[in-house]
Amino acid sequence: MRSNFILVFALLSALVLSQNNTFLLRNLKIVETDTQKITLLNSLTKAYLNTNPDSAELFNKQCLKICQNNKYEFYSYSAIYYKAELFRKHKKIDSALFTARRSLLISKKYNNFEVQANAQNLIGIIYEQLGKQDSAIKYFQATLNFDGKPNLKKEIATAHLHLGIYFKKHDKATFALFHLLRAMSIADEINDLKVKYTTCINLGTMYERTKDNAKAMNCYKMALSIVNSETPKIENDFAICYFKIGKLFQNIGIKDSAKAYLYKTLQIHLKLNDKDGLIFDYSNLASFDLDVAKYKEAEKNYNMALNLAFEIKDSLKINLIYASLADLYAKMNLNDKALSFYEKSLAYTNQRLISKESMMLKYKKIANIYINKGDYKQALNNYIQYKAWSDSSYNINETKKQTELKLNYEFEKVQKKIEDEARSKELQNTLELEKERIKRKYYLIGFLIISGLLILTIKSYRTSRKANLILQKQKIEIELQKKLVDEKNLEIKDSINYALRIQTATTPKLEELTTYFKNHSILFKPKDIVSGDFYWAASYNEFSLLAIADCTGHGVPGAITNMIGCMLLNEIFYVKHIHQPNLVLTELNRLVKLTLRQQEDVIANDGMDIAFCMFNNITNELLYSGANRPIYKIDTNKNLLEYKPTKVSIGGQIPLIQEYELKKIQLQKGDLVIISSDGFADQFGGLKEKKLSTKKFKSILVENSNLNPKEITNYLNMTFENWKGKYEQTDDILVFVLKV
Repeated sequence: MRSNFILVFALLSALVLSQNNTFLLRNLKIVETDTQKITLLNSLTKAYLNTNPDSAELFNKQCLKICQNNKYEFYSYSAIYYKAELFRKHKKIDSALFTARRSLLISKKYNNFEVQANAQNLIGIIYEQLGKQDSAIKYFQATLNFDGKPNLKKEIATAHLHLGIYFKKHDKATFALFHLLRAMSIADEINDLKVKYTTCINLGTMYERTKDNAKAMNCYKMALSIVNSETPKIENDFAICYFKIGKLFQNIGIKDSAKAYLYKTLQIHLKLNDKDGLIFDYSNLASFDLDVAKYKEAEKNYNMALNLAFEIKDSLKINLIYASLADLYAKMNLNDKALSFYEKSLAYTNQRLISKESMMLKYKKIANIYINKGDYKQALNNYIQYKAWSDSSYNINETKKQTELKLNYEFEKVQKKIEDEARSKELQNTLELEKERIKRKYYLIGFLIISGLLILTIKSYRTSRKANLILQKQKIEIELQKKLVDEKNLEIKDSINYALRIQTATTPKLEELTTYFKNHSILFKPKDIVSGDFYWAASYNEFSLLAIADCTGHGVPGAITNMIGCMLLNEIFYVKHIHQPNLVLTELNRLVKLTLRQQEDVIANDGMDIAFCMFNNITNELLYSGANRPIYKIDTNKNLLEYKPTKVSIGGQIPLIQEYELKKIQLQKGDLVIISSDGFADQFGGLKEKKLSTKKFKSILVENSNLNPKEITNYLNMTFENWKGKYEQTDDILVFVLKV
């Protein structure tokens, strides 16, 4: 009697919680056959599994009871799978594993691929919780064998996600990126927000490791937007997003934003009593204290984190916190104490979990302390360990494969749009041929009508009617084909706009340039929606770096080269740490040729012209190197100096190893520096439809050099539009103006 009361209460709770399940609950009362009841009870168990586990358990027990009493083994595998999920939620891991295996056995017996895939993923997740990673991997990879089966995309995405996380933890970045990008692609396709959220978090971490901070921030903010859209909202998911965003802000030096997000994380973890999360929170608070030399506060926070790590018996966290305390004592010049804590950290090292980079840096720091102590023998021993770990962590092929995977994912949709554009052009050509054929047929019909009138009036009348019917049908066909072409053109335009979004994501925002250059302005006018011209900027220490580039072609082809250029410059600067302009151009030329495989095709001309500058914000010294693009300097007396580039491009038929000339320019207060592509000077227009010309461009710059950069670019834009007039824009326009 009591169990019936509980079941009725669960049903009433379900009605209040979700209107979407009202239909299922009503049908549960009126269905007559056991098989219908089993189907409805499984659906209700699934609906309440995450939101109301108690109700889900009641529905599941009732379903299993019907299966057992009537010996419906064929219908039991789904119910047994949900029972395993419920055991896992209640942290009864052994029972969950046994039940999931039973579900897998029965689903294999009756060839139910969906339950089989779900059971394999669940067993993999349980093995992960038990720390048996090798066993977990086997089950996730078994699920991938179902790739291509209908209605299993969610299960395939889940398997890719867990494999990506596994390889990420084990420093196999190429495999991790492959599986995470596959998970993201499938999750986008089926709009699975749960998989998409977890994939965003892990992809963001991978992008951070490759120094692609903009991509990482996009991933974390996408994850946060997913959490905001969830109902009900899960506080721990917010904590993860806030933590990731805060750490990224901390890494790039935006301290105020970092603290704001990390304090949000701390409040949630305190509320949830999440000890794992609190370890990270206290460690990060300590790192902030360390930056401002608050050593006692840092030591206190590290010790709070260490106590929690011992409480939950997490050797990896103990290892990392001991290492952080050692760094703290080294900074306080307590060398013996620092060495003691480094030794404690090494004692808790698990080489399957700790990263190679972490081990490498640890041995390097120990070696430096021994050097300070004058113990050169121990310094040498630890330096040898540092070199061993350093050599094993560097792999050129891994870096290349990671770059290729990111490029493939980002350009996949753009490439599809290019193919759609080609098909649309083919359709337009076919339509033009059809129009010509219809015209010829029309003339023929007219001739037949006139001839028929001369022979027989009645026959002419009948022929005329027939011809009119044919024309009407052809008109309908033409209208349908025109509508199809219009729809395809709209799709192409939408596709190119999407490509613009991708291109914009790879290029620094205009407001970001203000953080690098205080008094500047930029004129950017793509010929088409997307552009072959691009700018790139970065900074380190007292230097600000800027590139202005003009890629081969314009529109979508130019935009693809544009994005390749941006990504390779990011790799050169953030990963390879090459800063000097002439060396940057030499490496960029080499990577462009390797990426486009131009060493295999000597007649390939795809590449770019580029001017690359490095400004010293303290001494006002400018280092410049150019590939077919000069720069101009105008002093306060309106004297213009042109600095010539090396007369070779980047990529194309240029040798794989090409050197570029480096020029040093001393700037004075009030000097103007102008860097541009050739689009402005090459524009046709005016009364005689001639090029505006480089000479005219220089003259405009000199005449208006007394204005501020924003006024100069406004005047350039007005001059350009007046010159262009009714003519079409010839090329992409990009002009950068800086006043010292």
